[in-house]
Amino acid sequence: MRIDFGKVKSLEKIDYVGDLNYYNSAKNIPTIKSYKSVEGVVEIEKADSVIIVKYDIHAILTVISTLSGEEFDYPLDINETLYYTDEEEMDSEDVFYIKEGYIDLDQEIYSLIITSIPLILHKDGEEYPQGKNYRVISEDEIDENDGSNYSPFDKLKDLDL
Repeated sequence: MRIDFGKVKSLEKIDYVGDLNYYNSAKNIPTIKSYKSVEGVVEIEKADSVIIVKYDIHAILTVISTLSGEEFDYPLDINETLYYTDEEEMDSEDVFYIKEGYIDLDQEIYSLIITSIPLILHKDGEEYPQGKNYRVISEDEIDENDGSNYSPFDKLKDLDL
């Protein structure tokens, strides 16, 4: 679904229902198996040469646990407001410059979902795997055991400066 800059006149609400499995297969992100549903409301408003897009999206993804490798359904809510412009001089940290003259809603929502997924993704209550001759430890346990929280400045704390 495209939003053309020239066609946005005032406040518009779009009921969004998308199938993002195409993007998933093209990008080949191993954590996400499939998109079960992606739906919500997108509000579009124009202010001079800036288009304000408010995303209120609910998605249910089939993902693979980073701890066990098992599939499970993961609900995700996206509530974001993004600003776009088609004028290059207005490009900034807060306003995205779109030189094509249109916003691809599917691509933007896909990007919002990808950036909202946590790096360690697992079911509630799922624990690190354990076996007979090994165990998996968390990053916190690594820091506690190997002294990596050591600072070279610790040697200076006893000096009277």
